[in-house]
Amino acid sequence: MPPIQSVDGISSEEERQGAPSSMKVVAMMILLTPYIIYVLWCVFLMSVLPNPEGKYQELISIGTLSAMIFGAMLLLLGFVLAKRILKAQDVSQQARLIGAAKVIAILVPGLALSGIVVITIPQEPKLSMEITEPAASSELIAPVAVTFSLEQAEKILQMRGLKAAKYAWDFDGDGVLNEETVGPTASAVYDKQGIYQVVARISLSDGSERRVVRSLPIPKAVFSTSPLKPIVDEPVRFSLEHLDSKENPIKEVKWDFNNDGEIDEVSSQVSTMFTFLRVGKETVSAEITFTNQSQTRMERELTIHQPEPLPFPVLINTEPEYLVSPAPFGVIFTVQTAEPHYEILWDFDDGTDAAGDRVGHTFKQKGVYRVEAEVRSMSGSIARLSKTVNVVEVLRIPDLDFDGFPEVKGDKMSAEVPVTVNLTPRTSLPLIDFFWEAPKATVVESTDTTLIATYRRPGNYIITLIGNDPSGSVMRRPLSLEVLQPKSVVTMRMSPEGGVAPLLVRFDASETVIPGKEITGFEWTFGDEKKALPRQGGAQVEYLFDTPGTYNITLTAFTTSGEKFNQNRTIVIRAPVLDACFTTSRTSGKAPLGVRFDLSCSTGAATSRKWDFGDGSQSEEENPIHVFEKPGTYTIVLQLQDAAGSVSRETLLITAEP
Repeated sequence: MPPIQSVDGISSEEERQGAPSSMKVVAMMILLTPYIIYVLWCVFLMSVLPNPEGKYQELISIGTLSAMIFGAMLLLLGFVLAKRILKAQDVSQQARLIGAAKVIAILVPGLALSGIVVITIPQEPKLSMEITEPAASSELIAPVAVTFSLEQAEKILQMRGLKAAKYAWDFDGDGVLNEETVGPTASAVYDKQGIYQVVARISLSDGSERRVVRSLPIPKAVFSTSPLKPIVDEPVRFSLEHLDSKENPIKEVKWDFNNDGEIDEVSSQVSTMFTFLRVGKETVSAEITFTNQSQTRMERELTIHQPEPLPFPVLINTEPEYLVSPAPFGVIFTVQTAEPHYEILWDFDDGTDAAGDRVGHTFKQKGVYRVEAEVRSMSGSIARLSKTVNVVEVLRIPDLDFDGFPEVKGDKMSAEVPVTVNLTPRTSLPLIDFFWEAPKATVVESTDTTLIATYRRPGNYIITLIGNDPSGSVMRRPLSLEVLQPKSVVTMRMSPEGGVAPLLVRFDASETVIPGKEITGFEWTFGDEKKALPRQGGAQVEYLFDTPGTYNITLTAFTTSGEKFNQNRTIVIRAPVLDACFTTSRTSGKAPLGVRFDLSCSTGAATSRKWDFGDGSQSEEENPIHVFEKPGTYTIVLQLQDAAGSVSRETLLITAEP
């Protein structure tokens, strides 16, 4: 019977003498169990490290040390076994080779795992880039603003003792730097569909650099909006410019702004404006017809937001006020604020900008422009506000004419102070809407189609007629008004020019001019029968009208030559609106409950009053006191009536507790 070989292929003396093989199996199990546990430990370490979220960092030192120790033990064991194989006597060459092969087969995997663990687990994890906005990044529809974050990457670097100095962003992977930030976040706007390679380079304080890449698929594109975050009661610009092409331009767009199935606007332009009047979600759709007669329909859901509060009161004034015109369109923008500030930056949305409290700009191309102003206060706060300018096709009205006063000759008018302009445009073209701008008129009563405006000071004024047709084309026609000095006029101004009694009115005759004459004084008659006597006084007086009615005011100016010049005006003083109102000393308490009622908050001239206390009791007193004897809830009703028969009621609940 041939001798039994040991594990390493060399027979021991005991084995030659027939030692039981079961002892050899037990010895092998005892030796292999730690080895198997170590292999599993290495596999675990390589499965969790390096961790992309920075977890299990405490295992790096433990795992590296254990791999080095166990690897050294395996090397030592291999050395011992190799020495034994070489020194074995009476063993064939074949047995030696088999023994060496067994040693290598057992030890090499462990040594390889030890080396892999030592090399791989201390390595830096792969850095990732997250999308924080919008949340549903898998359903991106252009145009869309996307916010990228490297905050997790920054945390991983900090765990390894590395500090980021700055971040460089390439949002479309074309190798051109788009933005540099000191923080780990940045935002970009994508207005076309496609697959974008977003590249971020992190510059570290030790001079090294890390490169993070993320693929951003945008499978679909629709019309764009400006601003990206629409605000209630502020115009929103919708644009298809990024979808328009020279090969197949857009011919017509039908817009539905509230998803009711009805077309709100038909336009040949690639952009338009709409103002949403309530917050919440709105679905906007556009049916697009191209020049080659192909059609497509786009739909987009918008969330209309409340405007964010400004850090301080500020607004934009414009000249002109109505910001729709054909090109070229010149506009003067002025920021009005009492907040101390050191800088105002303007972006005109056409590639140009400016700085200053008052700036002018001419829009030379057709389009919708969102003009933004950034006001930086001395305290460091920043207010951002905007205006929308719409430059459209010119509307031509060859037969435009005017009815009314003064007579329009060419584009000029002339009259003496005071001038009341009453003009109505006339044309044979249908469906033309007209309105007026009269920015420096003393009083403006009407600007819709017919202009009624009064000018009380001499000077040269510009009045602008604006017309538009259903296609959105606009005409702006400025008219020059020359207001001349009066030959002889007594001027009477009232402030206010009417209101509710009792009303204190300030009268001003300081603009009275009588050429060649010296005014010695004025006499005022206010048409009040109770105070019928004229009042001698200066050019400015005040008078209290305490009774409703229509009063004829007469002003007489006296000159040194004894002449008199008169002016008459009428003022209407209205009666206060009858509105019942009352307060109580309390609204609840234990019965018997005494309550005092007070109607002093009521308005109007009540001729009768009636209280109903809800327990069968009534009163006509002005401010009664009533005791509710029994527990219960009582409905109190106050009814007022004036001389004209108007009735007003007010109710309140009183609770008498048990």
